[in-house]
Amino acid sequence: MAIVQISRITQRKGLEEDLPQPLAGAELGWAIDQRRLFIGNGELEEGAPTVGNTEILTEYSNIIAVAASYTYQGAAAGYVVQTGPSSGTPVALSLQSWLDQWATVKDFGAVGDGSTDDTEAINRALYQLYCRQTNTQIRRKLFFPAGTYKVSGSILVPPFATLYGEGPEGSIISFQVDTWVGTVSYDSGELVLDSGVYYRALQSVPAGTSLGDTTFWEVTTLPDYVVATVDSLQQAGVDIGTNGATAPQAITVTNMKFTTTVLNSCVLVEKCSNSSFNNVDVAGPKTEATITASNDDIRCVDFVSSGSLPCTDVRFNGCKLSGMDYGINVAEQIVGCVFNQCWFDTMYQAVILGGAVVVDGGPTGTRITHCLFDNIARQGIKIENCSMNTSGYNAFYDVANDFFGTGYPAAPVIDIATAGNECVGDMFERPGTYSYIASRIQLNNTASIAFEGAEKVQLGTYSRATGVKETLSDNVGTTTLFTMDATVVRAFKMDYTITRGPVTDKTLTGTLTVVASTDGAGTNLVYDDNFLENSPAGVTLSVSETSSVVTVSYETTAAGYDAYIYYSVTKLA
Repeated sequence: MAIVQISRITQRKGLEEDLPQPLAGAELGWAIDQRRLFIGNGELEEGAPTVGNTEILTEYSNIIAVAASYTYQGAAAGYVVQTGPSSGTPVALSLQSWLDQWATVKDFGAVGDGSTDDTEAINRALYQLYCRQTNTQIRRKLFFPAGTYKVSGSILVPPFATLYGEGPEGSIISFQVDTWVGTVSYDSGELVLDSGVYYRALQSVPAGTSLGDTTFWEVTTLPDYVVATVDSLQQAGVDIGTNGATAPQAITVTNMKFTTTVLNSCVLVEKCSNSSFNNVDVAGPKTEATITASNDDIRCVDFVSSGSLPCTDVRFNGCKLSGMDYGINVAEQIVGCVFNQCWFDTMYQAVILGGAVVVDGGPTGTRITHCLFDNIARQGIKIENCSMNTSGYNAFYDVANDFFGTGYPAAPVIDIATAGNECVGDMFERPGTYSYIASRIQLNNTASIAFEGAEKVQLGTYSRATGVKETLSDNVGTTTLFTMDATVVRAFKMDYTITRGPVTDKTLTGTLTVVASTDGAGTNLVYDDNFLENSPAGVTLSVSETSSVVTVSYETTAAGYDAYIYYSVTKLA
C-alpha cells in the first residue's frame, strides 16, 4: 500500500506487561521497567506480514534473542554451502546455540590481567563444563584468551576437559603469592605471605584488617601444584574415583603456559589416562645460581598412580620444561607415557625414571624422543630399577657438567642402572674424549643397549667405539694416541690397521690387549700387541700407566712420510 502520512506520533509508556498486544500500527510503546522500545506492526490488510509488535533495538535489547537464527553459508567467490537436504531447506541454528558451541574462561569471571585472582573463576568454569552433568553435549573446549591468569590455588582439571590458549607466551596461568600489605584489600581466596607464614582470605578482606582476624584469614600451606588432574567430581588424591566419579582421562591442554613464582611444583598428572599436553610451557622460578644438589624437590611434571589407576598413555608433545629441580622425577608406575620434541632447560636433573625404591614396578614403556636438553647440572636421563624405557634421537648440549660447560664433565649424560632399557640415536655435545672421565651413556654393566651417537655401541657390558683414523707423524718419539681412566676401564682391546708408504704399500694389522695395573702406578700393567705385517712399517705401539691413567702411545721411524692408523676400542666392563 502507499505510504500513509501520520500527522502525529502516537506513543504509550508503562510497564512492559501493560503495553497493548498489539500496539496500533506505527504506535510506539516504551517499557519503562525494561527500557525497551516497541512499534506496532499494523493490520494484515495494510500489508503487515504479521500482527504484533516489533522491537526497536536499544542498548538494553537482547540482541541475540532478536537475531533468532544463524545459517552457515561459507560464501566465497559466489559459492554458498548447502547445509540442508536442499538449497531451499537450510539448517538454521539459533544465534545463542551457535555461540554456545564454544566457551571462554572469561564467561565465568576470569579476568587475565595478571593481578586479579582467577583461581575460583577457572575452577568454576571447569566444574560447570565437565562435572555437573555426564551429558557429553554440555562439554565445551575452554578457551583462555591471551592474558596472564593469576592463581593462588591449584587448578583442578577433570576428565574430558579441553583447555586451549593463544600460545605459551599468550595464555599464561601464573601461580603467585602476594606479600601481605595491611593497607590494601584482598579478594576472597587470595593467598598472602607474611614472615614465612601463608594466609588464605576466607572472604573479601577490607583494607587494614589484621592477619590475626580469623573471620577474614586462616593460616594455610602452599599448594603442592599449580595444576592437577582430578576426577569428574573434582576430587583429588586418594578420593579420585570414589563416590561414583570417573577417573581423569581424555584431557587435552594446548598452547598454554603454566608457571610459578614460588617453590611449588607445576603439573600433577594423577591417576590419569589417554591425555595430552601440546605446545605447553611449564616454568619454575629457579636459575643456574639457585639450582644445587641440596634441592627443594620441585618438579615441572609429577606423576602419581595407584595399583588400580596407573597413569597410562599420557603424552607431552612440543612442550618446554624449565626452571625446576627436575623436569620429571617419577618412581610411581606409569605405563606408555611419551615426551616427544620437548625442551628440557635449566634443571638439576632433567628426567629420573624409577629410583632406589619404585612403586608397582615403576615407569615402563616411557619414551623420551626427539627432545633437546640444555643447561642441566647432572644427568639428562637417569633410569633405575625399572625397565622397557627408551631414549631416542635426543640432543644433549650442556648436560651433566655442573653448568661449567662440556669441558668439565661431572656425571654421565644418560645413566642406566637396570637391564631392559635402551638408547638409540642420541647425540651429545660432550666430546667422546671425555667419556673415560664421565661417560656420555653409562650402562652400569646392565643388559641394556645404547648406540652412542655415531661413535660407540654398547650392548650390556660390551662396548665398542666407532672406528676412527689418526695420522702418525713421521720420525717421532713416544707420542700419545689416546688415554683411558683405569678406575673406570680395567681392561680393553684395540683392533687396528696401520698403513705407510708412498702408496700406503706397507700394512700391518693387529689387536692390542691391555690390562691395567693393580695399584694405578703401572705395577703389573700388562699388554700384548699381536699383529701381522706385509713389510716393516716402522711403527711401534706401547702402553704405560701413571696415576690410574693408561696411555697408548706410538713411535715412528724416519721414513720420509707419515703413517695412518685406523682403530676401534672394545671393552667388556
